[in-house]
Amino acid sequence: MKLSKFLVAFMLNAMIGLCIAIVFGANPVLCIAGVNAAGMIVHIIKSQSGFVFFDGLAAEIWIPDVKEAFYPDSSFLSQPQDLSSLVDADAINLAEAGIDPTVLKNNTVYPIASTDASDTPLRVVLDTYDTTSTTVRNAVALELSYDQRALYTSKHKKALLQKFGIDAAYAYAPDSDAALNPVINASADAAAEILDRIIDLQTAYNAADAPIEGRVLVLDPVHAAIIAKEDKKLYKAFESTPGSMLFGFKIYMFSRNPIYIAATGVKAAQGVAYVGGTHLRSSFAFLVGEVMKAQGTYKLFSKLNDPGEKGDVFNFQMRGLVSKIRNKYAGAIIK
Repeated sequence: MKLSKFLVAFMLNAMIGLCIAIVFGANPVLCIAGVNAAGMIVHIIKSQSGFVFFDGLAAEIWIPDVKEAFYPDSSFLSQPQDLSSLVDADAINLAEAGIDPTVLKNNTVYPIASTDASDTPLRVVLDTYDTTSTTVRNAVALELSYDQRALYTSKHKKALLQKFGIDAAYAYAPDSDAALNPVINASADAAAEILDRIIDLQTAYNAADAPIEGRVLVLDPVHAAIIAKEDKKLYKAFESTPGSMLFGFKIYMFSRNPIYIAATGVKAAQGVAYVGGTHLRSSFAFLVGEVMKAQGTYKLFSKLNDPGEKGDVFNFQMRGLVSKIRNKYAGAIIK
């Protein structure tokens, strides 16, 4: 492995040396030898001191692996509106619209009343997501082995996606039951079927005049297990194909949905641990056009040949934001 990399490096340096010789009319042998000698010096300095020439190249290789297909098709995060294109300097510039116009029927009074457009600019700064550091003792293997690089970037990518998903689930789920944000409480009936509750949620959405298109339901694993007992064939259908339709909702599953306080039906604070009898699990719903996600800059932080760790240390930072847009058409089933 190392020998082949040495040969590749030698050949590249030889080509560079040959080009230099042709351009400047110098001796090809001396140019090739000089470029390879310079390469060896750089390698020695790098291995002995931790100094890295063109260190940004590592970020150019690693960061695309984290960004590429960040939202898998199997994740509910593939559904919300992606406003990343609106991000400027890790913030989104929006506007809060002014007063809505009034509709006049059979009007006879002129001139018609007018209200000035008075939008209020809103600048929303993206949150900062940092992964904890990974330390690898073998610097050469980490820097040069594609398999190891892919393995470690995958771990950090999954960690970022999981945390982003947790925040999104909490942001999208309704705070409590309301006309435009229905919460179906199935805890009173121990035998209540989740499939029936999904139909109830569909009915509540219809009553709120929510658009038919773009309804998404994210099932809690315990609720999904209840469905499996109710109808195994139906369960296997949406389990094997995330995003398949059920009673007007695209169905996904997520293991870290918000929990609700059993006594009040209010969403518990984010991060509170589930306690049986005190809390209820939730499957939450949202309308695609009423929630958003956005990502800003990605950064790779690394320290090579750390004297304290006796190895290389690295982590990633991502700027991102998940939020409701108008606080409408969020829903939940709690049990």
